[in-house]
Amino acid sequence: MKQVSLREKKMVLNNAVASVEMEGYKISDNEKELCMEVLDGKLTKDEFIKIMLEKVQNN
Repeated sequence: MKQVSLREKKMVLNNAVASVEMEGYKISDNEKELCMEVLDGKLTKDEFIKIMLEKVQNN
């Protein structure tokens, strides 16, 4: 499996953020960090979803 560089991960994340923000949503720096943790394999997608759901439920 090909290793993805940090630069490539940041580019993918920035493209995704730009796409979401064009739809009118705002992505916080904390949310971007969590996404990067998923891309780095430090956090699973399920863990990310759980964190985001908890955040929404607490607001």
